[in-house]
Amino acid sequence: MNAEQFKAGFLKRMHSPLQMQLLFNHLPEVYFFVKDREGHFVMANDMFVRQCGAETEAEIIGKTDFDYFPMSRAESYVQDDLYVIETGESIIDRVELAPDPRNSIHWFITTKVPLYSSAGKIIGLAGTARDLTRAGLVLRPYTEMQVVLEHVRDHYANQIEIKELASLMHLSVSQFERRFRKVFQISPFKHIMNVRIRAASLLLTTTNDTIAAIALDCGFYDHSHFTRNFRKLMGVLPREFRRQYVA
Repeated sequence: MNAEQFKAGFLKRMHSPLQMQLLFNHLPEVYFFVKDREGHFVMANDMFVRQCGAETEAEIIGKTDFDYFPMSRAESYVQDDLYVIETGESIIDRVELAPDPRNSIHWFITTKVPLYSSAGKIIGLAGTARDLTRAGLVLRPYTEMQVVLEHVRDHYANQIEIKELASLMHLSVSQFERRFRKVFQISPFKHIMNVRIRAASLLLTTTNDTIAAIALDCGFYDHSHFTRNFRKLMGVLPREFRRQYVA
């Protein structure tokens, strides 16, 4: 079975292969690849293709690590591949230093898992690698907001003022609102409302509390305030939601 045939067979077994590849193309700084038992590349996302110094996925199909990486590094990759293929054991979240084709050294966190045929035989492996240095730059705006997200999560049942959240970031209210909206594409008020609605959804399906009690427990002024906002986000009234998800 050549690389193109293997790729065709792999995609055929996937329920939505194009969506999967699209997903990996949009994850920040994630390199995704699939190899057959002989180490030939049969699938890769855009990040991995560029990591190999190529422009399109078609260029690397049928090639191996030895075509793109220094001998010592390629041998290390192959050794890991053989371990996964021969033992069926995955390599999960291994942190290692590795060069790119330009010999620039980066920290990567790598995962490799075996791929099985319908007959239960290992036919290859799939892997991801994440450049920790570059990923940190992408994720930094989100991690900077972590103190705000945790505060909302822990205090959604109480009244939360936007100026209170802004002070956690040492920003003015207008500066904070602009930064929050830029990162999450919604306003801080909308985020608070979303957290309250999600918490209420859980209580509706896991407790016998009245809707009025749940409304107060989740930070809403009253039953009508809760019902109005719940329907706006969830598309149904709270009582309808409970009927749908509680046997």
